[in-house]
Amino acid sequence: MPDFGGWVRRVREQRRLTRSRAAGLLHVSTELLKKIEHGNVACSPAVLDHLVTTYDLDHTQQRHTRDLAHPAIPLSPVAELRARAGSPEHRAKLAYLDRRNLAGAYVDPLWNVVLANDRFRAELPDVEHYRDNIALWFFHPGSSTPTAEAFVVQWDCAAAHLVASLRGAFGRHRTTPAVFALYQQLRGAGAFAQIWDTSLSVAYGFRTEQPILVHDSATGEPCTARIHLGAQGSPDLHFFLAYRDGPPS
Repeated sequence: MPDFGGWVRRVREQRRLTRSRAAGLLHVSTELLKKIEHGNVACSPAVLDHLVTTYDLDHTQQRHTRDLAHPAIPLSPVAELRARAGSPEHRAKLAYLDRRNLAGAYVDPLWNVVLANDRFRAELPDVEHYRDNIALWFFHPGSSTPTAEAFVVQWDCAAAHLVASLRGAFGRHRTTPAVFALYQQLRGAGAFAQIWDTSLSVAYGFRTEQPILVHDSATGEPCTARIHLGAQGSPDLHFFLAYRDGPPS
């Protein structure tokens, strides 16, 4: 699971900096940096600001680092989110999207499907067999039966983004028991473990200007799809909308 000390140690090692060299750049003692990396001492705001600059972290990595430096935020249970999302207004919105042949859903930061329309479930067949969790469906730990592999053309890119988004969510909500349980289960999938252990990418949301390439469920032909993932009044409930662009250009 993400923790501040382990994360900044991984970043330092990825930057090929010895601890003594990094300490010099940060203007702290080697012993203090060691204590920070081992979680024995909290990182001061001044050192934190210097660290994200010295280690040349991108915007999302900086956000993740600051999330880990602050207390974790508890994540609401899925049952509570389903009660919140199951309002007539939310159901009417998903029904409207069904009539327009658009996939719509409400998901939490762990990619649990809180509420979804029929089109969404047609696009992600059998996700309910993976506890209605898109990450478990995508990586299917403990099963060799393909799920997303048959649907997403550029599976490796989509997998990398999914892991990056989970890194951000796991860091923010790291003390929630459901977070640790999902992380442990996903570790059973070799593809997830390999990406998690070798990449330092972090993601929040989806950029609609970067479509993904998928197979059309009716024709089998490749086409582009765009995903919008936006907040729905709270940081633990997001509105998911996906629509097709047509054949790739």
